[in-house]
Amino acid sequence: MLKKFLITSFCLGLNILFPLSIKAAEKINFVYSSLIFPLSIDSLEKFATTGEMTQDLKQYTSSLDKKTLAEIRIYLNKSYNFETITLSKLTRTSLGEDLLKQLGKVISTHKDRNGFYAIRGAILTTANQKSSWTILDVLRSFPTDYIYVNLELLVQLKDDIFIYQSYREAVTKAIINQSNIEKEKEGILNLENLNNLSKKGKYNVTKETITLTREDLRQTKQGFVGEYNFEVDFYFPSDTEEKKPLILISHGFGSLRENFANLAEHLASYGFIVAVPQHVGSDLQYREELLKGTLSSVLSPIEYIARPQDLSFIIDKLTLLASQDEKWRNRVDLDKIGAIGDSLGGTTVLSLAGAPLNIPQLKAECSQDQVIVNASLILQCQGSHLPPVEYNLHDSRIKAVIATHPLISGIFGSQSLSQIKIPIMITGGSNDIITPVVIEQIHPFIWLKSPFKHLLFYQSGTHFSSTKPAQEFTADYLPEILIGNNRDVTSNYFQGIAVAFMEKYLNNNQEFLPYLTASFAEFSKGKNLQINQITNLTPENIKQIYGDNLPLEIVPPLVVSFPLEDDYNSIVEEIKNTGILKVAYPQNNYPFGYVNNQGKWGGFCQFLTKELASYLETQLDLPFPLDIKIFPSNINNRFNLVKENQVHLECGSNIIREENNQVSFSLPFFVTGNYFLIPKTLTNKFNPNQFLENFKIGVLKNTNTDNFLQNKYPKTKPIYFEGIEGKKQEIEALKNNSIDAIMDTQISLENQLSSLNNSQDYQIVPTLPLKCDYYGLLLPKGDKQWIETINNFLTKTSLTQQYFSPQIQSNLINNFNYCLNLNKE
Repeated sequence: MLKKFLITSFCLGLNILFPLSIKAAEKINFVYSSLIFPLSIDSLEKFATTGEMTQDLKQYTSSLDKKTLAEIRIYLNKSYNFETITLSKLTRTSLGEDLLKQLGKVISTHKDRNGFYAIRGAILTTANQKSSWTILDVLRSFPTDYIYVNLELLVQLKDDIFIYQSYREAVTKAIINQSNIEKEKEGILNLENLNNLSKKGKYNVTKETITLTREDLRQTKQGFVGEYNFEVDFYFPSDTEEKKPLILISHGFGSLRENFANLAEHLASYGFIVAVPQHVGSDLQYREELLKGTLSSVLSPIEYIARPQDLSFIIDKLTLLASQDEKWRNRVDLDKIGAIGDSLGGTTVLSLAGAPLNIPQLKAECSQDQVIVNASLILQCQGSHLPPVEYNLHDSRIKAVIATHPLISGIFGSQSLSQIKIPIMITGGSNDIITPVVIEQIHPFIWLKSPFKHLLFYQSGTHFSSTKPAQEFTADYLPEILIGNNRDVTSNYFQGIAVAFMEKYLNNNQEFLPYLTASFAEFSKGKNLQINQITNLTPENIKQIYGDNLPLEIVPPLVVSFPLEDDYNSIVEEIKNTGILKVAYPQNNYPFGYVNNQGKWGGFCQFLTKELASYLETQLDLPFPLDIKIFPSNINNRFNLVKENQVHLECGSNIIREENNQVSFSLPFFVTGNYFLIPKTLTNKFNPNQFLENFKIGVLKNTNTDNFLQNKYPKTKPIYFEGIEGKKQEIEALKNNSIDAIMDTQISLENQLSSLNNSQDYQIVPTLPLKCDYYGLLLPKGDKQWIETINNFLTKTSLTQQYFSPQIQSNLINNFNYCLNLNKE
């Protein structure tokens, strides 16, 4: 039985598995448990060239019909043409690496090792040697004599690909049948008398661009920042004094707000105010930096929170403007707000519509037991690294949404999507390679429980069927298989449907309801426009076409929790399997983690994390580069982040305490103590060896320094500061004499002192630290292997010497020697 479908499985999967290393491979070994089934590449090549089968090939193909054998030859002879530089960049992006890691589970040069490097090397070698190449050329470029293929995982892929094809066809037929049923119920609608909403509306349109500033953590093209600007294009219908509804448009991953200028202008010409923001953490500029290899993550998990918050932030700003400016108050109707999102933007507006992120569901979907070649699910899996808490992203001010070709299956699941109660439309294309339509749009449409739901289905449509950018922003390198050959027609149709949907559900204009019917879709069909519109679909509709034994569960089982500790015995084992290192560090704790004057989030802990990743890649002999996930920590969440296994370690000013029963500490990586920063005018009055009664001391609230100040100097008057801006406020208070001194660590005070223009008028006292603090990394309790690994890393790596200046390093050594001698005494 295994031999019967072995070749079929291999060839059907090959087209996906080898989209990519130095010596010619000679044989493929199919591994099934302890069994190995060999096949020479020469046999495959001879079959591909002549159709003739050698003896070792016949034993696998004897039960295959002529049609299947012909298809296999087509796959083997299919040629590919990619520029080596472009291919190299793509395979070194986080998304490319994630995909290759998935494929490396199936194909490798060693039986029990991920084939990541071998696959990438083979593809790049082949592409460098030949301008046009085939799968067989890639096989020949593998760096060993043998290629190992995990047959069980290959069969999983083959079944997914082969069955999904026939299942998608059945789903398409079910949609057509449902469309026919709905047309009969709709009766005669006199559609010939309807206006063509694909044509421009009656209003002229003006455009304004506003720059907004958000204070929040985000990974942008510059790296992590604590504050960022983003531009919003507003499109206004002119020649009207009436308040108009607002529509927000969210672009997709790697896109631009300008790509939606046509849609925005069209909506504005019908009397809507349209706002199109630039999502700086996932736009075209971010994607370009990703291709250059300057960013560590294909998509920061934070984007699943930040994108919806961008749109809510715009509404907040407009609300404020309307309260202060009569022009805005009379311009925009904030009681009528809709949202349209494309691709990842579709996911964004679904969060706003009321679908909470379902992290346990996503963790299950992204299990390491699966081979994921669905690019949209790989993007969704980035969100699985978010802490499993409830994120309140729902914005009740939004009354209706359209999600075009959204990513849904993993990030929401049926439980979350069913919570949307407002009017909603989902669009999908049957030939969408990026977000497979059945998994990402059709099944999710069934999950919806909104009484006002619509599905717009493009037969032979693609991921790009709903939108058409202006010519200057159209990518000329996208192949037709991705964008389709009728984008002009389908996007024009969508623009009209978007007008009708928003008129109906924002303006309650019943005259536009006929546009949203199955009858109108049938009426609008043409040679290049095969579409269906339905308002309902059930699992039974699909079973009537395909049969009861569906290859995919329409409603996946509910996942309540997915505890990490049950999956791996140690974090070391987890990292080996996932290739992911999760680290947390603060945003306002110089020098460990802080936002600098350029707005970038970094510090010593960022340096430590990168060094640790390199160390682990070498020590664990990992077959791929580690993917680093960074999370913000603070004094309130740092222990829980580690205790609840949301991160592998937390780096910051954590004083080592033996009595802590929540977490473990590493060996000390930093030694410091508390000092005062005072004006030199207080030198003769301010004596740290006395009680310092009534002196006003600035200190960050709820910190180790705060506790020490209260215990050591109970007669002082603490003046508390907190948050990211706390240190800036402290130094301002010292400058204007609102406080007498600041208490903090020496390195932090030296940083504050350097920010003063008249730094010569201030000094740090005393000469030696008032107490000695040893900082350790926070680690999960009881994971001895991980603790030992981290301690070995710290003892073998001269981190502070590499990161800090010679002067600071000298101070650290002096502190260490003093504290060490103090402990001996």
